Amino acid sequence: MPRINQIKPFKLIFFLFFTELIICQPVNKKIIDPVIKSFLVPGWGQSELGYKDRSKIYIYIETGVLLSIYSSSKYSNEIKRNYIAYAAKHAGVTTDGKDREYWVDIGNFNTLNEFNSEHLRNRESKDLYPQTNKWNWNWDSSENRKYFESRRIQSDKLKLFSTFAIGGLFLNHFVSSIDALYLKRLSSANNFSIMPYIFNENMTIGYKIEFSI
Repeated sequence: MPRINQIKPFKLIFFLFFTELIICQPVNKKIIDPVIKSFLVPGWGQSELGYKDRSKIYIYIETGVLLSIYSSSKYSNEIKRNYIAYAAKHAGVTTDGKDREYWVDIGNFNTLNEFNSEHLRNRESKDLYPQTNKWNWNWDSSENRKYFESRRIQSDKLKLFSTFAIGGLFLNHFVSSIDALYLKRLSSANNFSIMPYIFNENMTIGYKIEFSI
């Protein structure tokens, strides 16, 4: 399969990682709201608000998710390279220019003729492969085909896991920002006070409201 079609989420991880390093460079603290800080880098806003232990939790989650995405994606790609090489050796496959659907098909049928015959019986002529060397395959044994299929499925599962983990990454950013908003309002509440008072002259009751920033 051409490299242009290969999805490598860990490249995105490196981009996010270095972006976070840039964002974390010293800046005027009054420029960025803690809620925004926590959305950009989970735990950053909590740290600014004085909740260091709380901040560490989000940092640990972020680190764990990033490592999970990187390792699962890398291992998935490694398995994929291996099963493609295995198909070339045991099924005579020409590996260039093949998409995922092709690898699924050769894992379910022993030969190209077997695949085309099955789809002709089901009147699925649009799914037929050309009878050329580029698309031909012929497994030397059913056992090798089944082994290939098991490795392909394992690679796809790891790739799917990395995709869900990316969703978890964004979720951690979102939850961290909501938590920072809560902590910010909690801090604001501590700086808010109402003091009742009475004018002795005419017994007027009033309230003195203080709000410090």
